[in-house]
Amino acid sequence: MKPKVLSIAGSEPLKTNADGLVSLTDMFKAAQAAGWADGKQSPYEWSRRDGENFIAFVADNLNTAQCRIYKATKGKGGGTFAHWQIALAYAKYLSPELHMQVNEVYARFKTGDVTLAAEIADKAKPADAAWLAKRVQSTVARNQLTSTLAAHGVSGKGYADCTNAIYKNILGGKKSEVCAQRGLRKSTNLRDVMSVEQLTMTAMSELVAQRRIEVKNQRGNKACADSCDHAAWSVAKLMQVAA
Repeated sequence: MKPKVLSIAGSEPLKTNADGLVSLTDMFKAAQAAGWADGKQSPYEWSRRDGENFIAFVADNLNTAQCRIYKATKGKGGGTFAHWQIALAYAKYLSPELHMQVNEVYARFKTGDVTLAAEIADKAKPADAAWLAKRVQSTVARNQLTSTLAAHGVSGKGYADCTNAIYKNILGGKKSEVCAQRGLRKSTNLRDVMSVEQLTMTAMSELVAQRRIEVKNQRGNKACADSCDHAAWSVAKLMQVAA
């Protein structure tokens, strides 16, 4: 999965994991690089002393286990990840400067400030920047298709049927089936785990489906789902021929 990212203090982006938890490890490294923190202020040390009660308080208020909102993982891409409330508390603990920067960046992140994505892309590795570009294009194509479906009488389960008709051809199954095969949560946005090629094929399928529905003036759940299926099948077939 391509993690979402935030960036502070001119540092490398702060990762968030698949559950939306923010990397306290990246935050600590950024604070150290800026001269705002020392080695005794690591997430581990903070969680054992100053942060222990707050972590427990957040867990109680969210009615969830602490292990779901504060996680430490090992290996490549690992580190300490925490709920955004905990991340803000940790930033405040590290330094006033970092606390202010994290607040500002998180506010931009939550309000959908698109310039933040541009700043992230500027700092990303070429492969990650390419993925982000395709992910954005995929979102645009999806929104356009959704608007067309609404205008052509699709309702309720029809939206999921149209989406699954595309996923079946591009990913090999409906969303629930793909999530089960990959061990993903049902709430996972599959676009966040697609490759650049899969994102491109999905976006192409949605654009073709949108055009087909509009030109043929197809209406209702079944007709529009059939168009999505045909569009995705055509795109997948084209990619097979190209290979």
